[in-house]
Amino acid sequence: MNTYATINKGDGLDPGLMTLVRCPACGARALESDGRALVCASCQHRYASEHGYVDLLDLSRGEPTPSSPEQRLMESELIARLYERIWRPAFVRIVAGRGASARTGGFPGEFFIHKNALAMEDRHGAWLDLSCGPGTFTRAMAAAAPGDRVVGLDISRAMLEVAAKKARGYTNISLVRGDAHELPFVDGAFGGVNNTGALHVYDDPDAVFSEILRVLQPGGVYVGSTFAEAPTMLGRLSARVAGIRRFQPPELRAWLSRIGFADYEEIRLDGAFIFRTRKP
Repeated sequence: MNTYATINKGDGLDPGLMTLVRCPACGARALESDGRALVCASCQHRYASEHGYVDLLDLSRGEPTPSSPEQRLMESELIARLYERIWRPAFVRIVAGRGASARTGGFPGEFFIHKNALAMEDRHGAWLDLSCGPGTFTRAMAAAAPGDRVVGLDISRAMLEVAAKKARGYTNISLVRGDAHELPFVDGAFGGVNNTGALHVYDDPDAVFSEILRVLQPGGVYVGSTFAEAPTMLGRLSARVAGIRRFQPPELRAWLSRIGFADYEEIRLDGAFIFRTRKP
């Protein structure tokens, strides 16, 4: 098999991705492209590439089943199309309070915090936008670091299809379907991991934190945002109905420290907060 010879960048098989990925079935760094898919030279698992992203889920165990109402909503094509302009701003305002977006001025201000926390102007990637949804932060990261590979990973096909359409014209974006609990990347692949507003839907945050630590380079930075206690009764009720997990900053600090992260910092935004921590 002639790796890279017939890579179709329109379907996500970009050489910039190849050095970062590993086989999710056997863990081997032996994925090769046949122009339409990635094939593991070690175990022969085949990972399809279509609609602008590579599907790096081990489907021998079947399709993952959403375990909460919000996880199911993230699989909706309608929600994926409305996510950036309507769904996310409204959801954040309801669950985290008006001040969560008011203090950042919405997405541009929020990304400014994330970009500076990741130190994107001072260091090089590759960079991972974990649980990237329709790619709002992925595109902003790619624009902020045009010489670096930016990988957006999500488990939702609907979200990735929207992300792929919006990422046309960005030569440094790769999109991957994968599970945050079992990341399909080699150890030390990334200089930084961005994880915006997704911690509350993970079934096992402990596994996700361990995987993030594994794929970060030494000194690499993990920046995320999540929900604390909702400031209003409506927010608390909405969070309960959606089945989301809330974190208190001291709890998260202790959790990340136990996993092996260091130098925890945070910015509180009403019923949400942005945090930064580092792999020693």
